[in-house]
Amino acid sequence: MYNGKPFVWILDDEWEQHDLELKRYEEAGYEVKVTRSHELEHDLFKYAAIADGVVAQVGFPCGKEIINALENCKVIAISGVGFNHVDLEAATERGIYVSNVPDYCMDEVSDHTIAMLLYWMRRLSRFQSEVQKDRSWDPLCISDIHRISDVTVGLLGLGRIARKVAEKLQVFGARVIAHDAYVDDAVFRKYNVESVSLDKLLNESQFLSLHVPLTPDTENILDEVNLKKLPKNAFIVNTCRGGIINEKDLENAIKSGHIAGAALDVLAQEPPNFDHPLIHMEKVLITPHSAYNSIESLQTLRNRSCDIVIEGIENGKLIHSINRETIKLL
Repeated sequence: MYNGKPFVWILDDEWEQHDLELKRYEEAGYEVKVTRSHELEHDLFKYAAIADGVVAQVGFPCGKEIINALENCKVIAISGVGFNHVDLEAATERGIYVSNVPDYCMDEVSDHTIAMLLYWMRRLSRFQSEVQKDRSWDPLCISDIHRISDVTVGLLGLGRIARKVAEKLQVFGARVIAHDAYVDDAVFRKYNVESVSLDKLLNESQFLSLHVPLTPDTENILDEVNLKKLPKNAFIVNTCRGGIINEKDLENAIKSGHIAGAALDVLAQEPPNFDHPLIHMEKVLITPHSAYNSIESLQTLRNRSCDIVIEGIENGKLIHSINRETIKLL
């Protein structure tokens, strides 16, 4: 409580404005404070103990030090899909419900993935370079383009976004295969996707698109060994988490000619060091973790984050959360 009202503490270095959130919380009768990382040392002492709800923006670490200082907090809302920046174990130990917004940008991220795939399938960068740099007007200067209906696209993971990607790829007639040990065969059949082992996925994917969360099992899963399993001249698209790929190994695989190109919306460190070699490689397309971006998706995300906080404060729990079942077992 703050000034006799429920208090929401927003931890955010990304969004400059919070007009929508402030209006929602004001209508609910709440007080709000937005803290930037450079203010955390001061604000942690002042606000953590009285916060009834916390909003942890993706990219703002919400670790044990912060969570253990939350004496009255009922809910942590994550403004995004990924939740590896929040210490779930610490939150669960304190009985704090944690929830993300997993479906607010499925169309945006799947569209971004398709755009990146098409970028490489049609070799747009190479054609552009021929025209701009070489001042050439030769439509046959590139000889390794295949009809999309004749290529194999592999999906590492078949969650919500990957299923959207699979649906959209069906329009082009591409063969779609996927590896996901946590998805039932019925889901593969529903989306007309062939279920394969990880090795078969790597061996047969001319275009590999990544759609898994960052966990100890998936971190650096695309390392030197697995990159070499991909067909020569394969392309990689990553719109999930940067840590899935060993970036040095990817750089080497592109330099050696085994990997023909990559399209990356995410990097292991964000924002990156802008001397990062991948950023300056002609065979790598980089976007700044922007796949989720649209006017509609951001409005949905902000409203859903507010909904989570208000539900948690008003009810003392969440019907749906990442750690709900774990809390119930304590």
